[in-house]
Order: sequence, then C-alpha cells, then structure tokens
Amino acid sequence: MEENSQNTILNVRDWIILSTTMIAATLTILALIWQVPPTRGIVTVTFLLMVSFILFVNSVSANSRAAFELKLEDFDEIKVNRFVSFAEYTFGMGFTLVIIAFSILGYVYLLDFIGHLLYALLLPIVFLVVAWIMIIIYNT
Repeated sequence: MEENSQNTILNVRDWIILSTTMIAATLTILALIWQVPPTRGIVTVTFLLMVSFILFVNSVSANSRAAFELKLEDFDEIKVNRFVSFAEYTFGMGFTLVIIAFSILGYVYLLDFIGHLLYALLLPIVFLVVAWIMIIIYNT
C-alpha cells in the first residue's frame, strides 16, 4: 500500500504541473491570436481554447483534491483514484481541444499568408499526428 500511495502522489503532482502549464499556454495563445487575428475562425478557436481552459482548471482542482485526500491519515484509495482519473480525462479533453484549435489556427494563417497550397493542407494533419504520437509515447 505504501508503494502504491507513493506512485499516486507522484502522478497527482505530474498532472498538476501539466495542467497549470497548459492553462498558461492557453491564455498566452488567446492573448496572441487577438493581437493579429486571422481572417476567419477566430470565434471558433477562442471558444475551443476557453472550453479547454475550463477543463484544465477542473484538472488542477481534481488533482489538488486528490493530493489533499492523500495527506489524510485514513484516505480512501478508490476515492483518490477517481479524482486522479477525472483529472486525466479532463486534461485529455482539454488537450484535444487545444490541438484542434491550433490546427484550425495554423491552417487559416497559412491560407492567409501562402494561399491554397499543399503545405496549408498538410500542417493540421502533421500537427495532429505528431501530437497524438507524443501522447501515446507519454502514456506508455
């Protein structure tokens, strides 16, 4: 049980760090895209990034609650695992929305600057494939 609770503590801390980093990245991207908005898609991208922001905040909240529960002397391992899995799912959903928003942004900006070329079509596809490969590698 001691080894399992130590692994859970490490997992909780990792998700808190990842979620807070993504909150900062999401807010930074939101601030930057409104400085030089693309010709179209700004409302959709803003909506996706704001929803992902809410999901990342929920992830931090669930992880903080799990960390608090672990500090109690008689913590319920099932309850802690529920908080951690909720945090993982909300982080995954938020990250997926960020990837979709970045793909839309990249595609629209490329269309604005270089026109209808193969590069503009390949960017979102390559971005999504690389992001999901990194997620798969991270989860194994």
